[in-house]
Amino acid sequence: MNASTAYLRIIFFVLSLLVVALVLHGCGKKEGEEAKPETAQSAGAAPATIENLKTAFAAEAKRVDWYEKFAKQAQKENLGDVAVLFNALARSEKVHAERTAALLKSKGVDPGTPVIEAVPAGKARQYLKLALSNENIEEGTWTGFQAKATEEQFAEAAEHFRRSAEADARHGRLLKRAIEQETNFARLPYMMCLECGYIVGSDKIDSCVVCKTPKEKFQKI
Repeated sequence: MNASTAYLRIIFFVLSLLVVALVLHGCGKKEGEEAKPETAQSAGAAPATIENLKTAFAAEAKRVDWYEKFAKQAQKENLGDVAVLFNALARSEKVHAERTAALLKSKGVDPGTPVIEAVPAGKARQYLKLALSNENIEEGTWTGFQAKATEEQFAEAAEHFRRSAEADARHGRLLKRAIEQETNFARLPYMMCLECGYIVGSDKIDSCVVCKTPKEKFQKI
């Protein structure tokens, strides 16, 4: 046997060992276990959207707290209809906060407990204007977050932000109406979609205009 033949046999033997090792490694996996390619919605695949969800959760938790306190102030001023509106807004924001927290948890992220700043001193009418300003800002923010979630292929988050933006746009219209009507402001027969938090002001609507949930599942406020 010459040197060239011996060298080729050594190479063939080494390659054979590598093939056997790879086969044994593959067989070592549990039955039914397959390599799962990382998807856009796997943990860490949508970093910007995860941060946006955290931001949204903190903002929504703050709105719940503030609107409940705004309602109490309105009650002190004998503005019962305004108090009902603030309570309706608080319940809507609570739905948003719960949905946001659920999305974070689905990705293994703890939403935590946001630090909520104290409510600024003021009267109910001032709070209506403050709330309107905040809702307008949030509507634009959620629209931007929706675009980013779509870009990162986090479909559930994109849909959640779309719904939140539309619900907050509705909040803004209700607040503007209350501000413009002042002492003549009258409460509407508020009902809320438990799926997306959209506030309905008429019992003649058959389903939610945002998520199509039937009115049988609305909550009366």
